Amino acid sequence: MQIEFTLNEIIEDLQAIEPKILEYEKKYKLLSPYFYKLYQAGKLEENWDFQNWAGLYEIKLDRESEYKSKFKEVIIDLPLIDTIEHDELVNF
Repeated sequence: MQIEFTLNEIIEDLQAIEPKILEYEKKYKLLSPYFYKLYQAGKLEENWDFQNWAGLYEIKLDRESEYKSKFKEVIIDLPLIDTIEHDELVNF
């Protein structure tokens, strides 16, 4: 069973995770999407840094997916100058 997070919790998690992910990217000079593909393919040695980085990146991907599913809730309260069509929302 997956836990439902509020929009505030999702944003807080993303903001807390980002600096940690950036540290690993800087340390290894590798952006997370590229690292994660190598990690998932078993091309990297097993070590604590890589396990932690992969875990943080998976949480980030999960929270971004949750945010995207709740995006409609976000834009309802925004002071838009024009309406946004459903097709436009899909591309965000």
